Amino acid sequence: MNLILEFIHEHILAIDFALCILIWLVQVIIYPVLAVVSIDAFPRWHAIYCKRIAYFVLPLMIAQLFESAAACFFIGNTTVWLKFFCVLSVWIFTFLVSAPCHHKLSKSGKDVFLIDRLVSTNWYRTVLWTLIVFLSYYQY
Repeated sequence: MNLILEFIHEHILAIDFALCILIWLVQVIIYPVLAVVSIDAFPRWHAIYCKRIAYFVLPLMIAQLFESAAACFFIGNTTVWLKFFCVLSVWIFTFLVSAPCHHKLSKSGKDVFLIDRLVSTNWYRTVLWTLIVFLSYYQY
């Protein structure tokens, strides 16, 4: 377990940067495309997107959470705690706002109101992950 923690800690700036780039791609390219995908193609396209994006996002988010919590325990300065709060906020927002929107889109099909909600509320995660990269770089 110690080796995993050390490996993640040594690479956390790259992990944070990857999540930041990924969320900006989602915010600026992928989510807006949801509105232009045809009604017939939407269920298939959305299902493929949700399944495939999880392979990239979940391992990175888990590593980020694990490292952030460990840093609070081992380092514990103000910057570390601020980053941990941001990481927790991203998790909470992801699973209480974004994931339910995707779940509803999976059930109901294309819904422009839900897509607009997804795009507008995703700005919170985009800003938070951008802040996390700056905090990570500052710690580096």
